[in-house]
Amino acid sequence: MASSCRKESADDRRAHRVGYRAREIAQRVGSRRSRSIRQACRRRTVSLGKARERNWPMKPIPFWLDREPEISFGAFQGNRDFEVVIVGAGIVGLHAAYLLRSSGLKAAVLEARQIGQQATGRSTAKVTSQHGLKYASLIRNFGREGAKLYADANEKAKEEIAAQCLLMVDKAKLEAKSAFIYAEDEQQADTLRREADAAASLGLPAEFLSDPELPVTATAALRFSGQYQFDPYLYLCGLARLVSESTISVFENSRVLEIAGEGPYQLTLAGGIVTAGKVVVATQMPIIGDGLFFAKAFPFAHPVAAAPLPEQARVDGMFISAGRPSHSFRTTNRDGKRFLVAAGGEFKTGDREGADRAVADMLAFLKATFAINQPSHLWINEDFRSMDGMAFVGLASSSKPDLLVATGFDAWGITQGVVAGEILASQLLGKSHPAAEIFDATRIKPLAGGPTFISENVKTATHLVAERLLGSRTMEISKIRPGEGGVIEHDGEQLAIRKAHDGTVTARSAICTHLGCVVGWNSVDRTWDCSCHGSRFDEAGEVLSGPATRPLEPRASPNAGHAK
Repeated sequence: MASSCRKESADDRRAHRVGYRAREIAQRVGSRRSRSIRQACRRRTVSLGKARERNWPMKPIPFWLDREPEISFGAFQGNRDFEVVIVGAGIVGLHAAYLLRSSGLKAAVLEARQIGQQATGRSTAKVTSQHGLKYASLIRNFGREGAKLYADANEKAKEEIAAQCLLMVDKAKLEAKSAFIYAEDEQQADTLRREADAAASLGLPAEFLSDPELPVTATAALRFSGQYQFDPYLYLCGLARLVSESTISVFENSRVLEIAGEGPYQLTLAGGIVTAGKVVVATQMPIIGDGLFFAKAFPFAHPVAAAPLPEQARVDGMFISAGRPSHSFRTTNRDGKRFLVAAGGEFKTGDREGADRAVADMLAFLKATFAINQPSHLWINEDFRSMDGMAFVGLASSSKPDLLVATGFDAWGITQGVVAGEILASQLLGKSHPAAEIFDATRIKPLAGGPTFISENVKTATHLVAERLLGSRTMEISKIRPGEGGVIEHDGEQLAIRKAHDGTVTARSAICTHLGCVVGWNSVDRTWDCSCHGSRFDEAGEVLSGPATRPLEPRASPNAGHAK
């Protein structure tokens, strides 16, 4: 695992201190806990920049990745030919590779960063077929047969993960748990009752609970029994180890910059050229234009935190609220301690104010519900939601039979990632898969996805005009605090400004290298994030995740007195 898995230096920790300047929560949480939490959040003065002055340290790296690397691979160098290349070593790419081990194909996995550093390693890692309020809508939009295929595929994937964990170090900390969705009012309870009926009708282990005993105050709950939770980093390292022990080559720090051709394909990397007969793009959002997935799956993000669980707290299971903003949580063990891992409500990628609100709400929930005043880790995870609610898996385009993709898991990518890996491996081997049709990446479903497609792309266009042309998100350079970043306008150009703790200013173009939207500063992860299509860049402007493959362009640092 690279930077996210390495131990941080003392200087890094000081540079990454995160905190919140907030008023005291004025009243104790009563029986209507969720209402009190929301009131408390509204009373908070939320500003990550000001909050750093409170010197409240939380590591801005995922809990799962705060450890010594379990495994590492060299970077790709030279020019080589492969029959199959898989771009991306997350749960999708590694499962597809694992299923190709005995095929005899000459194959390679190319990871831009390090194993587990992207979405899988940043998740809450629930191994479950319970995907929020999913199944009633699936029946409406895809019919009972389509919903049944989805349910069966994810139940099977859950058990496949459990079986694989038995082959890994510490069994990837696999634990059998029930998964709960809980309601906080009667309207939500009615929704859960309908969802329970829909899920049970598909053969899922779903049960409606009218008087649940949960670690949160709830009017009702929906329980899925026989589910699991695990350590996603240990799991991915275990998969990578199994893959690398076969004839398949695994490379880290090997970002694909371009995929050209119509088969065979030419992949350009910093270290050389790869030629492949078949290519799987498993990069969360495809880094290719084929299929226009950046216009059919839309980015969103949510905060995630980890903290030692107080001894008096009792949490047995995996939980998510039915209401919004959502609160999702589970536990895990490390170094003899029980930790809570929790995710908050979603916000648009790159929306600084939205991120502040989501983080504040999550922290208020942790304080009110579990008496957690200070999480040990805080980070942001990004996801993509398809226009019709079903992930895109398979051929990127009907005109290119050997170029495959997977995207749009809507924050439930653990079991869906395994399903996607199975579908992709089957298609690479010329075999059928029972769920391939419902995930078909070339499908057109105007009734289910049309309104979302239109509204989300209108938002993207509006964002582009407001920020690129009108400069709606720019600020004065003097308002950027040491250790923070922000977008300014200078000589008619928008610049991404990073101000070091000593006041030194560095500048990059604020224009995303994918399609030209303006990036925004993420104060939690210390990254530059694009609201339009979800690309993320580190504070120095280097690409973290696509669809962009090129860094933000460097610029001369402006004089603070002449920039705003």
